[in-house]
Amino acid sequence: MGKPKAHEYACAAVRWRIFRKTVEPVSGKGYTLGVSNAGREKSVSDEKAAVPGTTHPGETRELSRFAMIFAGGTMLSRVLGLVRDMVFAHTIPGSALGAFLFAFSLPNMLRDMLGEGAVNAALVPVFTAEREKLDEAAYRHAVSAVMSLMLLLFAGITVLGVLIMPLTPSILASLEPFTGKSLPQSQEELLTTVRMMQWTFPYLFFIGAAVFAMAPLFVARRYGTPSWTPVLLNVAFILCAYGLRNRFENPAWALVVGVWLGGLAQMAVLWADMFFHVGVVLPSFHLRHAAVGKTLLLLLPVILGQAAGEVNKLIERFFAMSLGEEKVLALYISNRLVQLPLSVFGIAVAVAILPALSRAHTQGDESQQRRLLLYGLRQSFFLCVPAATALLVLRRPVIQLLFERGEFGPASTGLAAGALLYASLGLVSFAWVKVMVQDFYARHDTRTPVIVATSSMLLNIGLNLVLVRPMGYQGLALSTTLSFTLNFLALYLLYGKRNGMLWDAAFVRSIAGIVVAAALFGLTAYGVLVFLAARLGTDSLSARFLALAGAGLLGGLVYAAACILLRIPEFDMLRRRFLKR
Repeated sequence: MGKPKAHEYACAAVRWRIFRKTVEPVSGKGYTLGVSNAGREKSVSDEKAAVPGTTHPGETRELSRFAMIFAGGTMLSRVLGLVRDMVFAHTIPGSALGAFLFAFSLPNMLRDMLGEGAVNAALVPVFTAEREKLDEAAYRHAVSAVMSLMLLLFAGITVLGVLIMPLTPSILASLEPFTGKSLPQSQEELLTTVRMMQWTFPYLFFIGAAVFAMAPLFVARRYGTPSWTPVLLNVAFILCAYGLRNRFENPAWALVVGVWLGGLAQMAVLWADMFFHVGVVLPSFHLRHAAVGKTLLLLLPVILGQAAGEVNKLIERFFAMSLGEEKVLALYISNRLVQLPLSVFGIAVAVAILPALSRAHTQGDESQQRRLLLYGLRQSFFLCVPAATALLVLRRPVIQLLFERGEFGPASTGLAAGALLYASLGLVSFAWVKVMVQDFYARHDTRTPVIVATSSMLLNIGLNLVLVRPMGYQGLALSTTLSFTLNFLALYLLYGKRNGMLWDAAFVRSIAGIVVAAALFGLTAYGVLVFLAARLGTDSLSARFLALAGAGLLGGLVYAAACILLRIPEFDMLRRRFLKR
């Protein structure tokens, strides 16, 4: 017993030194973001030189680094997701693949409801408050207690899901008009699907345990591992599809193996990283710990909000189905194209900023929390506005290049472009909602965003009813954009009512400058596209690619030049960071 004790104390001493370096006090006013004793004087001078309305440069650089790490991981995951879909199409027969996708849809939907967004919104503020107490033993005890809660929650849902899975075909059959998913027709196919459901459902436990480990890593400002671990599922899918498909009578079972391998790999990697940087933490089952109660109070409203979002998707799909399957596809493609920059840019900024907001709130530094929120809004606006402009101006050639082949002809491209016209207008609102809710979460207020999100869902349904008749499927895309815009305005006004209106001169100048730069980008890109399309044509894949690449490249150069001339701080910070590298 002596040697393990000594080893534990030695490890604890090392972790405590690391712990103190990451939350070193500054001027007796709390704890700054990654500033040690040696850097205090530099931090004070940096703060004086900071751009008005922002955090000091050291902090903004760190937040930008976190966001870039997440953006890179998300982009890699999206690319591998595309490769995965291509591999599926080439290796797994259509009927077998359909059965697997259907079987995996339920645990995947529950993952969206109970996954990163919900867990991090509840755990990061709680863990941040515990860590700010500067008692490593108490912090690890809180992590251990909450770990018990989360493992029991996900284990209970998983066991319940596996047990009731044989009942799901009849349940889902009654929801078929709303979901747009058809059940297999034969008894053999039905039995196979049910079995696949039972074997894929444990993925929920694996990913739940993996997501839990993200929270203490975020609090410790370790974003690298959480950003790239999602790619492990796609890698497992690809390897199993190629390597195991011939080992099963039904090759779709190779993908079931991929679900297990990918889920276990994500959980193992994240837990290993958590153990190394937080310490070996095991479930304590001290469910009466104060952190457990706080987690439940924060988690339940977030889950309800996520559920409202899923219900909203189902209702919108119902409206789209009444207009025809081709309209469903058009809306699906437009949503996928909007989700790409939203995930890479908007969500990356939102995820990176939550721990910093939580620390500022725990320290009672309202001015710092306000500056951080303004920074997040400005940064997401800077990244998402040109992306939205590109989707708006270049929507048709983008869809042509990516999708127009086989059964997806020019008519399908036109429909998808029509949906993307209105969906792209909501990209900034989507991103700003993601950033705004982080401030409420940091304040341990998950009820307000849920109430606003539920109201937004009801508004979206009403707008669907009003706009679907005069505008058809485009009215559904516009409804989503309008409801998210009003969602942001509601959050913004509620924040202003409680904490003062969220704007300053630097914020207004930055927003105005970015709008001007994006407008110049859009005009340039459109002009170059028309010029190149007239000379290269649009019949071949290479011609489409060259025209689109030329438009995007020259438009991007104009955007960069405009940002330099207008002295937009977000671009200057990004430029200096890359030049430093």
